[in-house]
Amino acid sequence: MNTRWMHIVCLHIFLAGICLSRAFAQEKLSAYPAVIHIHSTISQADYPPRRIVSLAREQGIRILVFTDSFIRRWEYGLPLVSNIFKFSAEEDSISRYGIKRYLNDFKKIKDEFPDMLILEGAEVAPFYWWSGSFFKKNLSLNDWSRHLLVIGLKKEQDYRHLPVVGNKYFFPRLKDMFFLLIAAILIIPGIFFLKRKQKKALGFLICAAGILFLLNSIPFSASRYSPYHRQKQYLPYQDLIEYVTKKNALVFWAHPRITEEVSWGRYAKTVNFFTLKYPEALTLTSGYTGFGVGANRDLILAGEEWDNVLNSYCDGRRANPAWVIAEADYRGRGQIDSIQNMIFLPVFKEESVYEALRAGRLYIRYYSENKCDILLEDFHIADSPAETSGSPAFIAGEITIKNKPRLLIRGSSLISPPEELRIEVIRNGRIVKEFRLAGQKEFDLGFQDDSLEITDRKNYYRLNFFIGNNVVLATNPIFVRIKNEAFPTL
Repeated sequence: MNTRWMHIVCLHIFLAGICLSRAFAQEKLSAYPAVIHIHSTISQADYPPRRIVSLAREQGIRILVFTDSFIRRWEYGLPLVSNIFKFSAEEDSISRYGIKRYLNDFKKIKDEFPDMLILEGAEVAPFYWWSGSFFKKNLSLNDWSRHLLVIGLKKEQDYRHLPVVGNKYFFPRLKDMFFLLIAAILIIPGIFFLKRKQKKALGFLICAAGILFLLNSIPFSASRYSPYHRQKQYLPYQDLIEYVTKKNALVFWAHPRITEEVSWGRYAKTVNFFTLKYPEALTLTSGYTGFGVGANRDLILAGEEWDNVLNSYCDGRRANPAWVIAEADYRGRGQIDSIQNMIFLPVFKEESVYEALRAGRLYIRYYSENKCDILLEDFHIADSPAETSGSPAFIAGEITIKNKPRLLIRGSSLISPPEELRIEVIRNGRIVKEFRLAGQKEFDLGFQDDSLEITDRKNYYRLNFFIGNNVVLATNPIFVRIKNEAFPTL
């Protein structure tokens, strides 16, 4: 081989080395603590956004996701003319503050804190419905606290068009043409009859009905559903989910295990807010990004609703899995860092946070409970024995293996006073392995699951960490398929 060709070969090897080193650099992920579901003074919390960002930075939090209430407006009107003759009440929210003002404020805050990643979103109540009677003093406003967290809408108009009861506008859209047509059908013949002396009264009544119908339709509602027509199950919520996903934004069910019963301001003796817990929302809706857990963690215990959703995905009955996030629901009381999401990012950029949340690349931890500080440095699954052709799958990843899955769990724990740390390995909703650690600051655990049956079904593994009966850390799942030539049906 002449010198020229040797130089060319060496150059190709050198360039390939650079490409490979860059690829590995891109694969390297770093974990950053994040707090999701934060309220500010914009929606009746104690601190303004800037103060909250400063507090979080002091506590070592690098990522914040604000989700102030989108709209807090309630109306109760008379039958047939409920949009004309009505009682109404409104509290502080993004809508009341001004959507454009809200978005502009956060642009300024992001510039003021370049070392933080600050995402703005909204907590949305798509629907509520009335039952009982105002005059009998048993009026109840139901399901107001069925909330979803919407994260990543970029434009003012995206917020203005959210399909939410109470979100109203004056200039008609395509879906409002039906109401305008009905009004025209009434008013135009009415005017025709008004011109005839013998049918003037009839014309007046028809015109009045058309005008009343038109006035009752304006302002128009962004939601297709009326709060006066009883419960609509999960149809209004599915509408919101589909709207948000079409905008390429993220949507999470908020606090599905919380039951809320409160009274309404000056009408406290006659109006009651009542929302039963709604864990079934995870199985009765689809297309959402995930769900949040806070103080109540029952949803993530083995065999509960989350596992039902994940198994549906593995069986092919759902198009996508549901990821878990920790929602602080922070309103200025207590420590802002007590409920954290450890998000794995390739680069410290806002778009990387959206991508990681969309992909589920995170674990949740309860930082201050029992004065515990538990960090999960690695959780991955590889083939057994190690196959040189494939890379292991990390949290929220997927791997196809030929033999049995090998799990690696590595991290550290600091618990004061010292208590036993229990780790559950959950496969397809069932606990298949437990580790019990006492007094260990660092742990490096391995587990080969020889009990996994070889089928054509997708499987998943996830971890729950316990101190006593409380979950203090939980991961999103890793998905596993087994492909073995000994099983020709695969």
